[in-house]
Amino acid sequence: MLASVQFKIDPSDLDDWFDPILDADTELFVDPFLVFKEISGFWSTAHQTLIKHFDRAFHMIAEGNLDSGTLAYKKALGILIFSEPRELCLGYTSKGTAGLGGGQVHAKSIAAAIVEAINRGLNHPSHFEELGILNEGIGPDRISDITCTILKSYLVSYTQAIAQRHNIPVSPHRIFAAAFDPQRLRWDTPAVSVPTNPCTNGPLLLVPKRFLQDLPVLNAREWWNFYQAERLRQDVNYEIMGKVDKKTIVELARKNPDAVRRWTEEKEKENPKGYDFHSDPKGVWQWDRASVSFVADHPLRLPVAKTREEFSEVIEKIISNYRLFIEDQGGWSLLWDSGANKEKPERAAQLLFRGLAQSYCRANNISLDPEVNLGRGPVDFKFSEGFARRAHMEIKKLHNGKFWNGLEAQLPSYMRSDEVTDGWFLAIRLNDRSASKSRAAELIGRVRKINEERGINLKHAVVDARPKQSASKLD
Repeated sequence: MLASVQFKIDPSDLDDWFDPILDADTELFVDPFLVFKEISGFWSTAHQTLIKHFDRAFHMIAEGNLDSGTLAYKKALGILIFSEPRELCLGYTSKGTAGLGGGQVHAKSIAAAIVEAINRGLNHPSHFEELGILNEGIGPDRISDITCTILKSYLVSYTQAIAQRHNIPVSPHRIFAAAFDPQRLRWDTPAVSVPTNPCTNGPLLLVPKRFLQDLPVLNAREWWNFYQAERLRQDVNYEIMGKVDKKTIVELARKNPDAVRRWTEEKEKENPKGYDFHSDPKGVWQWDRASVSFVADHPLRLPVAKTREEFSEVIEKIISNYRLFIEDQGGWSLLWDSGANKEKPERAAQLLFRGLAQSYCRANNISLDPEVNLGRGPVDFKFSEGFARRAHMEIKKLHNGKFWNGLEAQLPSYMRSDEVTDGWFLAIRLNDRSASKSRAAELIGRVRKINEERGINLKHAVVDARPKQSASKLD
């Protein structure tokens, strides 16, 4: 459910905030470079606050002569602890909005990157994201966590102003890093009055949607592309290495700190934009509103399942409505970007199924758990009604290179780990290429073989998400 729906808000031109899905984290991040571009108004000092915090950490670590045993270094670790801002409903999580957060391990990783930066002559950060180019463990989620922690007091004030404008009820909540004590060099957890997320009973904070991206502007891959292009201009004999892993990128960045700084200076001349919520190219946000609307128009009364077979029939009915939405009600368009020219990630199909299935399951007392980690990785979905009636589901694009592995190894492995005998494999067809055609034809036989060899009850379904002509264009 969107916050605007929960609080009955009719947004106006003043509402520049991201409308979060309250019961699931949206896989987007706060990009500090987009904050850097704010030159007036409430957020104009925010980036300066970010850099001031890291300047303090740089000075403290340098003061300790880069020795991890010194008091200065240990104090620096204290201000480098950044927890995941669950209040924003953003980022990667395995379930709901409760992410993994940060701690001492991540603080040491950031401190190590600072030591590396100092050793390479980058003593004063103009953009702390440069640390992510010098350390493998600092990715987009960590950069977002850092940004939101340091700017937590801004986020609180921003949210309070929105709540006041729309008469959203507020309650006192203790929020980590809502204040910073510069004398004691530590984060405080004061009680602040902000809205309550009814799905978590915890605090809810809002953020301008123009600050959100699926990847930071300053990221390792973009630096690598810049570095390659620069080398080509300087050395006609330079051989392009192509795609490399982050470890290799980090190693080269450490050897070429001046190139990192030149790259950030070039980026400062650009005018990057935040995530495009209108087209939603990653399919991470539109699924909620679309699925809620479809379920409201297509209610599904599911019978009480007394047997495993009846429970399987219930899941089959949910899949049938998902197919109806995708194939006949225009849902396929939510799996395509830029006017059906580019398909969205597989995750988009999974999130859309989650939206529909969760509504149907909730109305019929069935538990649906997305991305349950079973020791060997997370299964896409787990349906359950008590212990006796359980089923797993995997969703894969037909042309996914790991399609058969998902069917023949991944899903059966999850089922075995969870002692589940019933499963569903949902294939999403997006094109007419040979791989999609042949796999669709082979699916029945392969599923039958798996059931015979492993003694399980695995079923499958194919959903056609290829672009469709509108009815007005059909002959």
